[in-house]
Amino acid sequence: MSHPSSLPLTTLDESLLLLQETRASWNVQFELGTDHCVDEAGFRQAVLACCRRHPLARARLAPLPQSGTSYRWDFADEVDLDPLRVADCPDSAALDRLRTELYTPPIALDTAPGFRVVLARRPGGDLVLLSASHIVADGVGALRLMQTIVRAYRGEPDPPDPLPLAQARDLGSFLAPKTRSEKWARQLEGLRRIREALDPPSRIAVVGGTDRDGFGFVFRALDIGETTTPGLMQRAPGTTINDVLVAGLHLTVQFWNAERDVPTGRIGVMMPVNVRPAGRSWDVVSNLTSNVTISTVPDDRVDLATATAAVAEQTYQMRRNDRAYGLHDLLKGAKKVPLAAKRAVPRLIHLTGDRFVDTAMLSNLGRIPEPPTLATKPGSAPELWFSPPCDPACSVSLGVATSGARLSLVTRYRYEQFDADAAEKFTDLLIAQFAKPITAG
Repeated sequence: MSHPSSLPLTTLDESLLLLQETRASWNVQFELGTDHCVDEAGFRQAVLACCRRHPLARARLAPLPQSGTSYRWDFADEVDLDPLRVADCPDSAALDRLRTELYTPPIALDTAPGFRVVLARRPGGDLVLLSASHIVADGVGALRLMQTIVRAYRGEPDPPDPLPLAQARDLGSFLAPKTRSEKWARQLEGLRRIREALDPPSRIAVVGGTDRDGFGFVFRALDIGETTTPGLMQRAPGTTINDVLVAGLHLTVQFWNAERDVPTGRIGVMMPVNVRPAGRSWDVVSNLTSNVTISTVPDDRVDLATATAAVAEQTYQMRRNDRAYGLHDLLKGAKKVPLAAKRAVPRLIHLTGDRFVDTAMLSNLGRIPEPPTLATKPGSAPELWFSPPCDPACSVSLGVATSGARLSLVTRYRYEQFDADAAEKFTDLLIAQFAKPITAG
């Protein structure tokens, strides 16, 4: 399949790039554990094969002409640098330091590839850590990179993407409104966001935070079942596990703040939405997500049942799509605005007191149909972890991925928000919401 030598950034790409310039780096975390020592030479060849396989892995951000209004990707035949390195991590403290070093700094996009891989040597089996610039790949894109690397290492075929990259990234071709009512609903999205921002989102109470730059991580794996996670399983008809997860995060913020006498009004949770068409929802290394805000007020948060109902009213397919595609329409309207004006927008967001920046983020990849694995024991669920980036104001993000009956959850937090002990307690408080039935009253 041939690929163009150049492509414009999508409106979603460009918005994240401009945010990163003024606020914080946007890197996706994806990790895969093993139960053995991985061959370094073979794995390096697999990573380079992945770069040859996916065009955006060989993309460089082109220099912008003085009169330009948009960025472009240029594509090379080979990458500029070897993205793999090997690190010895004899204990959890060494892994913590490695993660801070890997996921905190922005990845330079004027050289290829726009991701970095570390093969961490652990006593019980190696860990593969992938940090991908969100401008190059969203959560699904990072998963595809890891799938390709693992398949190349194991000598297995990697199915080609069904469409050329330019066509797969042509958002206008598959996000265009189909009816007049859908068009109006999407146009009202901007007014709805402005009206919602009149009630600023609450912030999570800071515990043990420092002015040190970087991220910490908390890892939890849950076995989904009636006895282990009744809150997820015994939910009301018409609601999803994702609804319960988002509702549980709303309750966690409320309980966390209440314990510290911090008032909590509107809570807004940013929820990325995969905008790939249904038949291609797991394809293409690219950034093809839009973000929607799921809000609750104190009356919604009586318990998990009421919070889940309030969330579900905002996440059913039509409303969720109106919000996600409405954001795309807003960004598309600014496509031809001079770049100097576009660059001013993230600074204006800060001047508003971050009214448009949510309380927290929850990104759920869902049940992965073909989870990558390097395990040698047949039938074992892969040790798989994922998390999205978080902003200085939206300072906690939850990443969720499910493989079989294993739900992996990562709490990524900024060091300004929590110390390690507080982050563990916050995560345990979240998980406690799902360890009891969801019945109201």
